[in-house]
Amino acid sequence: MLLDKITQIQRSHRRVVLAAMAVIASVGLYRWILAPYQGQLLAAQQFESTLDSALHKTGALGATLDEKKANLDGLTKKSGQLRNEVFTINEVSEFFASLQNTVRQAGCVLQSVSEIPDSRDSAQIQPEDGSNVAARKAVVIIAGGYNNIIEFLKKLQTNQRRVWIESVRMDAGGNGKLKCQAVLTLYSVNRMETPLYE
Repeated sequence: MLLDKITQIQRSHRRVVLAAMAVIASVGLYRWILAPYQGQLLAAQQFESTLDSALHKTGALGATLDEKKANLDGLTKKSGQLRNEVFTINEVSEFFASLQNTVRQAGCVLQSVSEIPDSRDSAQIQPEDGSNVAARKAVVIIAGGYNNIIEFLKKLQTNQRRVWIESVRMDAGGNGKLKCQAVLTLYSVNRMETPLYE
């Protein structure tokens, strides 16, 4: 019956009905076969975009991390060098105990060593900046020839630990000798810290 009706339809109407059925079938096939994959394709494109962004950020963070590691290595090395330049509390005492011998080796005579009151025992001093480093100053008075005094000052500057010579004053002394007054500063550390990233 339906076939009879279709055969009775004119040729132009038949083409329209067939075209409509083809469109309906195409839309149905599209929704049934391709539409589910379109969502997956869109999700894959978003995933790829997100992955590219994450890889770019990872690369940037890796470069930043490498730069910070290099900076940390440099600071650790510099810290080690500076740590070797300061005295420990025991080494300060040893330095002052060996000062008489150092002066004698330079050909001079030690007249006096006095610590400046503001730099009393560094174990009792709590630096205001929270560091473990404290300065100890002392006035050393020696007598000797000019070359001998220069030799003593050179020995101080070539010491294993750094000795800062704040000021030097020379006066004529008796017996053709010079009298030299030097203000020395020693930096001592209360406790050595070991680097965290060794």
